[in-house]
Amino acid sequence: MFEHKHHPREKKEAHLHEGDGTHHHRHRATERKLLRVVIVLTFVMMAAEIIWGILSNSLALLSDAFHMLTHFSALTVSLVSIEVAVRMNHRDKTFGYWRIEILSALFNGLTLLPITGYILYKAYQRFENPEMVVVSQMFVVAVIGLAVNVLCALILAGVSREDFNIRGAFLHMIADTASSVGVVIAAVIIHFTNWYFLDPLVSVLIAVVILAWSLSLIRESVNILLESVPKGINIQEVRDAVLGIPEVKDIHDLHIWQITSSMYALTAHVAVENIPIAETRSIMVKINRILDERFHITHANIQFEPHLSAYDRHGEGRAEESPRHPVSKEESL
Repeated sequence: MFEHKHHPREKKEAHLHEGDGTHHHRHRATERKLLRVVIVLTFVMMAAEIIWGILSNSLALLSDAFHMLTHFSALTVSLVSIEVAVRMNHRDKTFGYWRIEILSALFNGLTLLPITGYILYKAYQRFENPEMVVVSQMFVVAVIGLAVNVLCALILAGVSREDFNIRGAFLHMIADTASSVGVVIAAVIIHFTNWYFLDPLVSVLIAVVILAWSLSLIRESVNILLESVPKGINIQEVRDAVLGIPEVKDIHDLHIWQITSSMYALTAHVAVENIPIAETRSIMVKINRILDERFHITHANIQFEPHLSAYDRHGEGRAEESPRHPVSKEESL
């Protein structure tokens, strides 16, 4: 049996056995710059919403601030994890430290749960005992927060398709934008109607959004850590695509998993005709092209093995039976 370990295009992308690839270094450099800008904007706006949420006695504004806190922490941990993954390298960790990104995403998802519980608890208290809010402050800060969220979402839009945590933060920005819209609308309605119950009501809606996002983040993180087939990849489609190559007779022991954002790996045994190892090169090129172009799998470890016909397998089976159950002269007589 013989192996082919690396995708030819990995030299241009991510050579995982040697740590980090130049493609990921360049991509992560862009991410770090954008993350720093968004983190600063988010922190300033979050602090403003906390201060004026307390001053205006608006639970909705405080809930929006907590919502911003969740993606502020997600962005901060993402930045730290990217810095560690890019800068640190260890011989014992052949895939580098890219999984730190997934661990940070799981941590962020888990920390959102108690925050959601706190918001719901405070909203329940406000429903029981409604309190007045300073609507003018609530409105002005919510509008500024809305503008900051839109700006941050636009900044992250360019890289959100590639990075797991950045995508989560981008979607979180969209959700926070919606929650800011809700706070603005609630402030306008309260101003004209004095319906102060809208303040905790908007808080509950924001809490539900946070809860849904956190559960989704936890589920995706756990699936990656369990090395499940990546989301969006159908393992049967991969099998059928490889089997569609004329020279490939069979494929088994197929495993596909995700190392970190947009970094997929695959191992498989591929059966071909009993040919010299040099002649498998063209087959490997075809397999890698299909895996890359159709499924974005750029790290493939393929072990070739000779394909056995039904006759060969049957004959091999009979041959193996002989040494296991030798027949003595006495038994043969």
